[in-house]
Amino acid sequence: MFVAISYQRNCGYCTAAHIACCRMLKVDPEWIELAARSADAIPDPKVRDMILFARKSARDPQSLTSDDYTALREHGLKDSEILEIISMAALAVYANIIADATQMEPDAIFAADWKKPAGVERTASRL
Repeated sequence: MFVAISYQRNCGYCTAAHIACCRMLKVDPEWIELAARSADAIPDPKVRDMILFARKSARDPQSLTSDDYTALREHGLKDSEILEIISMAALAVYANIIADATQMEPDAIFAADWKKPAGVERTASRL
């Protein structure tokens, strides 16, 4: 979820950090790529719907509809699990804002996954 949200929000630091975490956890590289760039193409419908719901929560929470919630419930998710997705989306947005507002530089462990957000010149951290 964090990869998908951070990529969608164009937060290079967070995208790179979470891709690096996924790699350390041995997540299939194809799944990482799908989460970042093609969430609609994730083959597992439950995972796909969870990630799409999380991205929508992060991007435009007011646009969530009863159909969005119903889709997750049809996969067997309880309300507490849906709330956890919403909470994780909020945490990802929070982390994106901190990283972008301070122009955080990548840690060495995930520098290879660093993607400078479009239109941002990074000269030095603001803090």
